[in-house]
Parts: sequence; structure tokens; C-alpha cells
Amino acid sequence: MKSMLSSLFSRLTPLSDLERLILEEAKACLSPETAVLWQRQVDEINDVQRAVGGGGMALRRTLRGKLVFNESIAFPNKAAALHVATVVLQVDGGFAPVNAFVSSSEGFLSSIVYEGNAAYLEQLSKAKQAFEISVEAHCINDPGVV
Repeated sequence: MKSMLSSLFSRLTPLSDLERLILEEAKACLSPETAVLWQRQVDEINDVQRAVGGGGMALRRTLRGKLVFNESIAFPNKAAALHVATVVLQVDGGFAPVNAFVSSSEGFLSSIVYEGNAAYLEQLSKAKQAFEISVEAHCINDPGVV
């Protein structure tokens, strides 16, 4: 009984392929020192809480259901809310571009929030057909700079 309950309440949700694409593109416009911390933080994200309707998600690092913060990989800029990059995603074929706003909080990657509906992008990224998604990042704030 305990194993059944624990499997119901302790499921971790990893990053999707689309979320990894967004974070990888955002990393490309950061300084090399910040990019190293960025990748280490992305590697530790093991629980993504997605909003209903695909409007955004919280990026979390958890251990046994509790949030953990590895200070050795924290960004120097520990602002409460820092808009790090805007990633523009465009699919050929008449789809409107979607902006993904990547943010950090207290020195850690914290969220991706979409301007517009990105649900179709998630579906396309899971489809067996090949779709060309162009991705372009615009850095707003480098979290490695205080």
C-alpha cells in the first residue's frame, strides 16, 4: 500500500524536449562562466510543475519531495525575480511566434512562462513527423553579473 501511495504522490516530472531546447538556446547568449552554472542547474532540475493550459512552468530541484538549493551552483545575481532571456520560437506554416520568458529567482533558474499558447509546440515536439522550429534567444540580464 505504501509503495502505491508513494508512486501517486511523488512522481517527478522531467524537462520536456521543448523546455530543454528553450534552456539550451538561452544558455547560448550567456557569458561562458554563467553558462557553466546554467548547465549544472539545468542538469539538477528534476521536477517541472506545469500550469494548466501550458502557459508556464516552475523549474524545481527536489529531493524526497522537498526543494533543495545547491548554493555551489547559484548565480551571483540573487535577485528575487530576474528576467534572464526571451526565447522566440517559430514554426513554419503560418503559426504565430511564441515568446518564452526564462527567469531566475534567488540565484536559481525558476521558470519558463509563455506569451501565447505553446501547447501546439509541445505537441509538435512530440510528433513523429519532423517540424522545423526556429529558435532565437535575446538575453535580458546575465544572472552571472550582479
